[in-house]
Amino acid sequence: MNLSKSRCAATIDLIVVLVVFLGGFLAISGLSAIVKYRQGLSVLLIATFQFFLEGAAPLVLMALRHESFSSYGLTTRRLGASLWVGLVLAVLYDLAFSCTHRAFFWIPFGGHGVMRRALSVGFPSSVLGVALVLLSWGFMESFFGVYFARKVHLVLGHPGYGWFAPGVLAFALFNGVIHAMIGQGLEGFLTSFASGYAITVVPAITKNAWGGIFVQTLTNAIGKLR
Repeated sequence: MNLSKSRCAATIDLIVVLVVFLGGFLAISGLSAIVKYRQGLSVLLIATFQFFLEGAAPLVLMALRHESFSSYGLTTRRLGASLWVGLVLAVLYDLAFSCTHRAFFWIPFGGHGVMRRALSVGFPSSVLGVALVLLSWGFMESFFGVYFARKVHLVLGHPGYGWFAPGVLAFALFNGVIHAMIGQGLEGFLTSFASGYAITVVPAITKNAWGGIFVQTLTNAIGKLR
């Protein structure tokens, strides 16, 4: 009975998170128009929107369910192993990306438009801008994947461990499809599938999610090494 309730709750949580995300996803075109005419607010506006797109629903649901971050693998237990796996996956990702583009791509967020805007506004505003980008596209975007994968595992009654755990593959596919839909095409699908897999496979094999956060931060919108 408890297992049935757990699966039901996880199903509801997953649906809510997807509805909120897809609602925000459909509103992106309207946000783009606002940003175009309000350049001074663009970094704060886009970073805040991104945070709520993938952060609001999981955080609210966690509060309602009395869930802790540690239940999603954000603990100090096996932290070293998690970070090492994340680093290895990040290096492999960067190598593959660099080889396919025949150039060295190793700078985290080097190709991220909002990060470039944040850095261009000057000190001390740039510090806040960079922090918002790292929070929204680094921590929160990767935690969304960890949350997504865990809920899939709960829905299926799966322990959530292994290189090919269903939640890991489900989020990798979801991440790839979403990025393909925003105009990144086949390349966007493949790179986002790879990053989504890396984010969620780390906790699936180490039982610690910090390495997934780490790999996302190191590989998101990597820029060319000059």
